[in-house]
Amino acid sequence: EPKCTGPATPYEYLNLLSSAGYDRSLRPQCGTVGEPTKVEVQFYLTQVNNIDQKMSTMELSGYLRYWWNDPRLAFNGTDKGGCSDDVVLMGLDGDRIWVPDVFVFNAASRTTDGLANLTNVYPDGTVWRSVQTTIVVQCKLDLGPLPYDKHVGFLKISSFNHDSTEMRLVPRGGTPGLGLSGVALKGAAMTNNVWLLMDGTGDEGFETEGLVEEIDGQDYLTMSFSFSRKPKYFFDQVILPCVLFLLVSYIQVWVDPTKVPARAFLSVIPVLIMRTLSNSVYTSLPEGSQKMWLSDLLRAFTIWTIIGVVEFGVIQVFRSREASRDKKRDGLKAVEKEAKVMIAAAKEENISLVALVDKCKAVEKKVEDSASICVASEESTSRGIKESHVLFVKYFIDIFNYFDADGSDKLHANEVRRLLTCFNVYMSKAQTASVMCMFLRDQGCLTPKDESSVEVHLDQLCILLLELDKYVMRHGRMGIVEMWQSFRPSVRCDMLARVIILVGIVLTLLILYLCLPTYDMA
Repeated sequence: EPKCTGPATPYEYLNLLSSAGYDRSLRPQCGTVGEPTKVEVQFYLTQVNNIDQKMSTMELSGYLRYWWNDPRLAFNGTDKGGCSDDVVLMGLDGDRIWVPDVFVFNAASRTTDGLANLTNVYPDGTVWRSVQTTIVVQCKLDLGPLPYDKHVGFLKISSFNHDSTEMRLVPRGGTPGLGLSGVALKGAAMTNNVWLLMDGTGDEGFETEGLVEEIDGQDYLTMSFSFSRKPKYFFDQVILPCVLFLLVSYIQVWVDPTKVPARAFLSVIPVLIMRTLSNSVYTSLPEGSQKMWLSDLLRAFTIWTIIGVVEFGVIQVFRSREASRDKKRDGLKAVEKEAKVMIAAAKEENISLVALVDKCKAVEKKVEDSASICVASEESTSRGIKESHVLFVKYFIDIFNYFDADGSDKLHANEVRRLLTCFNVYMSKAQTASVMCMFLRDQGCLTPKDESSVEVHLDQLCILLLELDKYVMRHGRMGIVEMWQSFRPSVRCDMLARVIILVGIVLTLLILYLCLPTYDMA
């Protein structure tokens, strides 16, 4: 059997090139003299190690592969009596031939030290080189639709020294020239707990075309792939807790306003939790001014929880005013006996209650060798009426005169309804008229058939206020206006909040999800 000729080992092959005067600093000529060297490039992605959202970088692991033809490297294959059909150059041996001087334009850092480096040379001078690489690349992350965001990662490759007249970069299997062609990026089947790569890679992995552009006379090859976030983490840990604690904030409007500590807890704690959730989101995100859906959701929900706190404060203001009015009514009821005595005395003397109150005022009295002094009037002394008793009656008279705008010394139902609110009694106009008619009939007075036209005098209204509890009972169906008029301001505020806050929360969620596509910069 004849013995093969030519190099049998990489060592013999490299020695043969050296003896033939091979210069690895000169690029190979392709076809006619002066044609650019065609270099096919492909990156085989094995793993996305990390995506740093704060720095907008990605760390990728894989193999950067090149194919080119160098006629100076040709040798006889086994079909022509040679000893081998390929020469495998490992590690630094691969650097003893001409290698394309490519670099990754958007690389932040790149590591090849200590990683695999393999170069295959074939009989016709075709060279295949594969360099294991861990590379960190810059990529613009569009975090607007977070946590439903989608991104495009890419590597942009060009030559250090050769322009497009000397070297053309081509995606593997593509055609020289500008545009999309070939397979520039291949990926193995891979999974990630945070990201969905290429909308889910099957068992066969994925492939993407390469885009060649010419910038300043040089070829730039862009190889890209898409990836999107799996929203489950942010939904479970941010969005869902936000909604739940917002409902906790909403529940406080259903709690009895007298339970101040409970309402304070339910209104304030959700605000603090919203701030904590907002801060936690930005621990892994850039603190920039980019419009972000999740940030807007947190901001909107925080505003609603603050509205709950404000509503709680308004309720307490209303309750403070209501408590003050309750005290005034309690004060009037405390002098019920004396007030009725005064009213009876006014009727007996056939004078108005106002005139009797004036007669009960302190009077000036002169004492020998002394300045004038004030003493209780004979009217108040004879009837056992003290000035403290007169004080509350006088306050009631002042309120009556305030609402008796026409000076008729009578109030109709709507005026009485408004006057009663000064003593924290709230009824509808129809209720007020009905109560007035019942009271007047019990007093032996005639009442009109149309209850809404009923009127009362000062002394009658004073007695009615003192005995009001006997006549007030909410019964039957009432219209919305009548029901609204019969509630205290604090209750009205709670009723409004129950509707407005709930509708506002639902509309906020609906609007945010409808506007989600507008957050996508793409």
